[in-house]
Amino acid sequence: MIRALGIVAIMIFQVVASYGQTDRNDTLLAPPVRGSLQERSYRNRVLHIVDSLLEANYVLPEKAGECAAAFRKLYTSGAYDSCADAMDFAEKVRVDLVKITHDRHTNFRVIQASDIGEKVESNLHHAVRYYRLRIKEHTGFTKFEWINGRIGYLELRRFNSLSEAKELLGAAMKFLAGADAIIIDVRENGGGSGDYLSSYFLPHPTQLTGYYYRDGNDLQEAWTSGKIEGKRMLEVPVFVLTSRKTFSAAESFAYDMKVRKRAIIIGDSTKGGAHDTGYFKIDDQFEMYLSVGRAINPVSHSNWEGIGVIPDVLVPASSALDTAIVLAGEAAERFGREKETKLRLAVQEMEVHLSNSERLYGEKKDRLAKAALDSVFDIGRKFNLITEFFINVLAYNYRSPGNERILIATLKKNIEFFPESPTAYESLAEGYLSIGNQDQAITCYRKALLLDPDNRRYLQAISRLQQNEKTRN
Repeated sequence: MIRALGIVAIMIFQVVASYGQTDRNDTLLAPPVRGSLQERSYRNRVLHIVDSLLEANYVLPEKAGECAAAFRKLYTSGAYDSCADAMDFAEKVRVDLVKITHDRHTNFRVIQASDIGEKVESNLHHAVRYYRLRIKEHTGFTKFEWINGRIGYLELRRFNSLSEAKELLGAAMKFLAGADAIIIDVRENGGGSGDYLSSYFLPHPTQLTGYYYRDGNDLQEAWTSGKIEGKRMLEVPVFVLTSRKTFSAAESFAYDMKVRKRAIIIGDSTKGGAHDTGYFKIDDQFEMYLSVGRAINPVSHSNWEGIGVIPDVLVPASSALDTAIVLAGEAAERFGREKETKLRLAVQEMEVHLSNSERLYGEKKDRLAKAALDSVFDIGRKFNLITEFFINVLAYNYRSPGNERILIATLKKNIEFFPESPTAYESLAEGYLSIGNQDQAITCYRKALLLDPDNRRYLQAISRLQQNEKTRN
């Protein structure tokens, strides 16, 4: 996972260093100039910066010094003297750093432009590169579909920042909202900016895996979000598919869902990266990622670093979906029966309250009638029944003489539930027209027009009704 600071998606350090200093506390002084690896002074300068960054920033201080010393021993013994090609040099350094740290988040590489071809030395480079990556990967959302009519399936290959993923996330979760079981596939997910899926399946507030940062001796807690796009699905059975490619933020999601006993994990053990990384620009040619934070889960008081998330059902990743479909199918059958039983009872209760409301409006006992109608909608909301269409279909039953009070009261529910919808005001306007109240109809059309200023239908309706008034007068 890549640490987020304020509005910045990654932690960027402009590295400055001076090769040849004897005091290691004074090594980061002057920016290196991009050079050729055939020049020993340049090559050693780059390696010296890597060594210094490792010791000063790696999240585990007791390990940082040992790792820096091991790397220093390698490069001072000439391990990289024969590397003249930048790509070969970077790969050899990367492999050695991973071996030394035993940390798969550690990375050292050549800075490369995206397919747009921006200049790598430009400050636009990282913003453009991440943008292109997000576009190519469809913000990480690879597939969502229905399996056997009642199992929702979501494949997510990257956790982009929530600000970028919010709309697609909301759409995906609304798509899955009616599922009797959900399968979330993170077998190809290499991580990203942080888990935002848990908030849909765990109550708010639930404490999730947080991170300790060496810089500032800072422990940052993580919690489920109080505000999400769509509905929480706290009871629907969830199955998470993992593989040895599942890494970082994707592992955090799987781990939280497992330790909270909210999902069944199916597949291979994950890659084992529980650290949070910082990005360090060495010069205009090389960049480095180092672990600067470590995960701490509030339930296990541990994490999955070097071990991975161990599935509840351990099967080869290639078989995980087939296995999940069988298990999810059984769970969906049970959950669906329970859900339908609850819905049936709820509808029966709504019918009782609605019957009371109809009677009381007929007796012109509006206050009691409204309370009974409110109960109908309170129950309906709990079961996600309430939409504009639902309300309009219900109201249609009252478009006859003697039902004027309950007609308008029902249509006003559209405004109560959907105050930003112009069609909610349009429906109420039509209701007023049906009982001959043109003044209230004009008022509602005007409110609809405020919400949808370019809608010519509302303009025409207002004009027609005003003309009718003039004709009557």
